[in-house]
Amino acid sequence: MSVPRPDGPGASALEGAAAALCGLVAMAAVAWLALWLLGAGSVGSPVTMAMALAAMAVGGSVSAGSVNSASSTGSSGSMGSILSGLFGGGGGGMSPSMSGAASVMPLGVTLVGSVVLWLVFSRRLRQRPVTARELGARAAGAGAAALLAFLLVATLAHGTITMPASAMSKGLGGGQSAGAGAGGGALGGMFGGGASSQDTTMSYDVHVGSTAFGALVWVTVVLALGCLVSRRVRVPLGGAVDRVRPGWAPSLSAVVRTLLVLVVVAMALVTFVGVVVGGRFGTVAGGVLLLAPNALAVLLTLGVGAPWTAATHPVQSQGGNPLASIMGALGGGQQTTAQQQPRTEHLGSLSAGGWPLWLAALAVTAVILLTCAFVAVRNTAPAHTRPLHRYDGPLARHLGAAERFGLVTAVVLGSAVWLAGASGNLGVSMFGSEMGGTRAELTGSVLWTVLFGLLAGGVAGFLGSLARTADLYGGMTSPRRILARKSPSAASSHSPAPGTDPGTLEAPLGNR
Repeated sequence: MSVPRPDGPGASALEGAAAALCGLVAMAAVAWLALWLLGAGSVGSPVTMAMALAAMAVGGSVSAGSVNSASSTGSSGSMGSILSGLFGGGGGGMSPSMSGAASVMPLGVTLVGSVVLWLVFSRRLRQRPVTARELGARAAGAGAAALLAFLLVATLAHGTITMPASAMSKGLGGGQSAGAGAGGGALGGMFGGGASSQDTTMSYDVHVGSTAFGALVWVTVVLALGCLVSRRVRVPLGGAVDRVRPGWAPSLSAVVRTLLVLVVVAMALVTFVGVVVGGRFGTVAGGVLLLAPNALAVLLTLGVGAPWTAATHPVQSQGGNPLASIMGALGGGQQTTAQQQPRTEHLGSLSAGGWPLWLAALAVTAVILLTCAFVAVRNTAPAHTRPLHRYDGPLARHLGAAERFGLVTAVVLGSAVWLAGASGNLGVSMFGSEMGGTRAELTGSVLWTVLFGLLAGGVAGFLGSLARTADLYGGMTSPRRILARKSPSAASSHSPAPGTDPGTLEAPLGNR
């Protein structure tokens, strides 16, 4: 039987580039499907919006600004038309302009692209061993292709969207107090209601620099994580990595695989039902397809006690802006209402979710962590279960499992909080000054998440190790296992030593 020969550097780089391009295509396809379910075609082009979402999925940020036209400044003969003509027509300095920005990662799109990237990248690696040179060529090809492809995507991901007048007035804090049809108070009257009484067309584009940098980071993290947790791909990482991988990879693999299965199954089921049913459930399915991993990250970190805060802040007009004083004298400055007050909700508090939400998050997190810890201990060879410090007592292997699983849990949950955060703003400007608007954000504390994750993961790892020991020594309660323990042949010379899992000895990394 002939052994397959290694691919040359050129062929390896091309296969790595193909993997990156497949991941990008998968991202764009999922983004387009989510936008179709959300009915986004009524406000803009789904193609360019899907490209923008693909760029945001690797860390790109989006900014938007209003597109002024002569028809949006008011009717003929109005004060807005006169001033618009005096100051340069539709795009003059007297015309109010809308602006906004969004920084959020749709992790559903990121997840699908990452899975496709790794599956295509590792297809040949699962068939035979690879050399470090071949692996490096593949990774270099994937990184270069991702950089160029996402640069092109960020350049092309620009277009226009039409925002309804009701959404704009609510987003800017207009509410009902401004008077029917006048959403912008004196501003709407002076300029023909162009600020909020008509649909607003806004152009959007993607920041190229953040997208390019995020693409490189995305490829690096996905390939490194895949090489560490894969059970079928044995890659020569070399040095200290190969020495520590047998002890750490099972914990990392258990956490990553479990979360991956949970998210992918939920996304697939909800999307299928949304496509079949349509309507309001289709809209929900579109949101789930984009943000299911974000929601899972919030739920799991709430379960370990990490704080999450959702806040909205109205943006006040800049002091020293003469137009703000004129509007206030004319009665255009809107009275402060409850809708315009800054609002901050702590998701674990009684006002946001209360004890039911926290208990549900705690139960889900506890079950997931305990299951992952048990699987991690089962797939770790006994030689790699020693604690990180010098301790050889009876609880040594349990403490070793607790330390490793706790550190892995802290890193994974901390990264999830950092990725799941979101922020955005929307405002109106004139004379180069911001007249008002709204800023919203969803943030979690990475530091507290790491600390609580370390504690919760350590407890789960310790209990998982105890459960594994109980299963080996006294947990076999099925009739077949009881008969096996009582049978004389069960103590043959070929039986493993007590406390040793034959499966983990054969596969130190869980390669079963």
